[in-house]
Amino acid sequence: MVQYILTPWRDRAELLAVRRQFYPDAAPQAQLRPGHAGQHDAVARVSLWMQRGGCPHLVESTALLVAAILSDAEGGGSSAGTYAARAAYAAAFSRFVTGLLDGHQDKQRKLSMYSVAKTIGLPATFVELRHQATHEQLPSLAKLRAAARRALDWIWEYYWRALGDGAPSADEKEDETAAAAGDCVGAVVAYLGAGGGDAAAMSGIVRRFGQEKVLEVLEGIMDEPASNKLMLGALKMSSEVLEGAAGGEEEKSCETAMDVEQSSGDGEPSGSTGWSTYEGTWRPKPIGVV
Repeated sequence: MVQYILTPWRDRAELLAVRRQFYPDAAPQAQLRPGHAGQHDAVARVSLWMQRGGCPHLVESTALLVAAILSDAEGGGSSAGTYAARAAYAAAFSRFVTGLLDGHQDKQRKLSMYSVAKTIGLPATFVELRHQATHEQLPSLAKLRAAARRALDWIWEYYWRALGDGAPSADEKEDETAAAAGDCVGAVVAYLGAGGGDAAAMSGIVRRFGQEKVLEVLEGIMDEPASNKLMLGALKMSSEVLEGAAGGEEEKSCETAMDVEQSSGDGEPSGSTGWSTYEGTWRPKPIGVV
């Protein structure tokens, strides 16, 4: 049975594009935009993913840490700006550590943060800094800056590097094919559930998935219909798809024949003169006289 994994990003290429923007030093320079524009775009895109739901914690943490670094780099350097930068760093770092360790916590037996951190290879200094930022006075800006950089390096090694270079594996291609098939089934069932009869909607489904795939899905529905109504709708839609294909072929053949006639007519002179001025004396004839 096919199991679907819903992700907030459109495809693997979009996720890897965000990775290149977050970590420009690990990507070819030709693929990067100048300055921090690429990182700003990546933060905005992850913010959109968070609204959709299902965004991995480490992707969100990367965006929060990078956003804090960008805000610090573009700050004015005033005392208020410095305190705001410290607060942004502390919030991003604490959320990163807390969310990561809570996700690996044993639900049956409560473990300390240090024990969980040791299990996944997270430095103990990260847990200490998180505790200080949460329960004590905010750490210095220099300490938070260094911690944010180290956290991004750790996330790269733990999560982003494992994504590979972007070439999908055979299993991923198989999953994409299965997902496309599932989309086709969903589109056809939704069309039939709405009662059918919408020629524009049916044409859109055929254009998107192809006639052969749509007919295959309809055949599967007719073999094991959930209801008589669905079976009759699938039968009707199948005949409409076939009629549409036959009509399209007939129309193409007619257009081809017309083109041939037109081209042959252009090459040979016509025997009739068509409309022309009458030469000679005009003589009126009564109506009915031949």
